[in-house]
Amino acid sequence: MGMRVSSTAGTSQSGAAAWQQRQQDFQALAQALKTNDLTGAKAAYASLTGSGSSSASSNPNSPLAQLGQALQNGDLGAAQQAFSALRSGHHHSGTASNLPAPAAPTATSGNNVNFVV
Repeated sequence: MGMRVSSTAGTSQSGAAAWQQRQQDFQALAQALKTNDLTGAKAAYASLTGSGSSSASSNPNSPLAQLGQALQNGDLGAAQQAFSALRSGHHHSGTASNLPAPAAPTATSGNNVNFVV
C-alpha cells in the first residue's frame, strides 16, 4: 500500500508568466514604434514572435508578417501601420493573424495536490 503525491503547482503559474511576458513584449513593441526606435522595435518583435523575421506568420499578408517585413526593411512608417492593423484586428487578407492570443492566467493559485492511497 503506497502513497503517490502529484502536484501541479508550477503549471498555471508558468502559463500566467508566459502570458505576462507576451503582454510586456507587445507593450515594448508599441512603445518602440511610438518613439521611432527601430532597434527596440526589432528586438521586441523578435521576442514577441520568437524570431527576428517575418517568417513568424505563415500568411505573408497578415499584419504580423507585414510588421516583420517593414522592420527588416527599416521602414518605421510601414511598421507603425502594420502594428496599428494588428492592434485593431483589421487587415486586408481576410484571415486572422497567426499570432496566437495569449492564454489568460487562471484565477486558481496553482497548488493542486492529488493524494492516492
